[in-house]
Amino acid sequence: MRYWLAIVFCFQFLCTLGQSKYYIGFTNKNGTPYSIENPNDYLTARAIERRKKQSISITTDDLPVNPSYTESIKSYGVKILYTLNWFNGAVVEIENQSDLDQIANLTFVSQIKEVYNPSVAKSSTPDFDILATDLKAQDINDYYSYGLSAQQIKMLNGHILHNNGYRGQSMLIAVIDAGFNNANSISGLSNLWNDDRVVLVRDIVHPSSNLFEEHSHGTIVLSALASYLPNELIGSAPQAKYALIRSEDANSEQLVEEFNWVYAAQIADSIGADIISSSLGYYRFDCEKQNHVYADMNGETTPVARGANFAANKGILVIVSAGNEQETSWQKIISPSDSPNAVAVGAVDAVGEVAYFSSVGPSADGRVKPDVVAMGYGTAVQSATGQMGTANGTSLSAPIISGLAACLWQSKPNLSARDIQDLIVLSSSNFHTPNNQIGYGLPNFGIALDSISLNDEHKGLKIFPNPTNGHFSIWLPKNETSTYSLTIVSSLGIEIVTDKFQTSSNFYSSAIPKSHPNGLYLVNLKVEKKSYLGKIVKINNRP
Repeated sequence: MRYWLAIVFCFQFLCTLGQSKYYIGFTNKNGTPYSIENPNDYLTARAIERRKKQSISITTDDLPVNPSYTESIKSYGVKILYTLNWFNGAVVEIENQSDLDQIANLTFVSQIKEVYNPSVAKSSTPDFDILATDLKAQDINDYYSYGLSAQQIKMLNGHILHNNGYRGQSMLIAVIDAGFNNANSISGLSNLWNDDRVVLVRDIVHPSSNLFEEHSHGTIVLSALASYLPNELIGSAPQAKYALIRSEDANSEQLVEEFNWVYAAQIADSIGADIISSSLGYYRFDCEKQNHVYADMNGETTPVARGANFAANKGILVIVSAGNEQETSWQKIISPSDSPNAVAVGAVDAVGEVAYFSSVGPSADGRVKPDVVAMGYGTAVQSATGQMGTANGTSLSAPIISGLAACLWQSKPNLSARDIQDLIVLSSSNFHTPNNQIGYGLPNFGIALDSISLNDEHKGLKIFPNPTNGHFSIWLPKNETSTYSLTIVSSLGIEIVTDKFQTSSNFYSSAIPKSHPNGLYLVNLKVEKKSYLGKIVKINNRP
């Protein structure tokens, strides 16, 4: 990813070391020894349970690639770096380029694509600038004394989650990043190790390396998520469990890193992660022929967006940075934030003004992006050297949302990842008037916590906010395109609103008239032969 800094330095040097890397795709999974009937062979119990809770079936996408295929290509001197179940392929290292033609002629090989060229110039990007900042006074009524991090949590009403006991307990967040230098030794993260809440550490870029001696970008990101230093710095999910996975090579920028990200997401899935939080993104590479164009930002073209889609379809809530390109010639969001199944997070400052660097939308196919925003300018963090201060970038707004999303999901364990994503969007300040700078705006996790879902039998339908000051939105049932009929009935049985409408949107806005008092109302939505019934509470002083 192109990390955001106050000043960006780019050093160029030639590298002739190393070997080329390729993605080799396979035609099928025929003859595999694995089966969807026995998922315990390739998924943990936690991963299976996550699917079961969300009514997600095990499919052939979940099956590992056929080991006979990988054994066959290894006979050509190929080194298998890893296999991608979702894509049905493998990323390999090869020394003798002449072997490629023979591999391409194998009947089970569908494609070969170069993803890493060791001879092109590499760009190297330094880490965040950490600026020292004075601590702020705290509200003694809060469970945590947030110190420097008060504003980034409170502007989203995240402290309401924490005050109600939802601090990430039992949730597993996979952080996919560029390295976690000293994350095992800085003071703000010591609670992770003392409580044994780091469940996995994996380096995909250099498997034999020490993850905690690599780049520090992930350390700073993790500090916004998991820190516990009362009166100094509190993360957005200070009691969650974490998996730390390095997919990004900070010393270069090549397409292989997108495939690394997909493999990291596959690992996160296999261990049962609830949330993927990733402050990485791609559009431009050291090797120009690998570059993306804006048309690719349609949520289904780039390898990393496709990987995000797969992860979300497995029941993982995927939250990513929108990018820091607004002042560059690109300006737009970067991938995987273009995925329709990922929450793309832009950046604002402490008073909610959009940060000048925060990438803008829409996606190439016209969808609202970013989805939401959080504080990514002047964000409180701890550096890999232990320095406390602030830093800038959508790399920091994303983990704030990720952690609070974990706390929200903890409070509503029967909801799906998509339900939680919807609640975050529906609670946001700009929900009725989204734009290309802040999307749906700043989420209000206090409202999201208080929300009431309609009729558990019909989880696709939700009223939001609930309670309401009168205005509300209904999240419409999936795959329904016919004429809808909406009725609102008072507690006395009087119909106060009747409405018929057609829409291609996923939601519809309505209101309880101002002339009607506070209290309980029934909402009835009919479409074709189905009827959905729910309750809504009107409270005039509701924000």
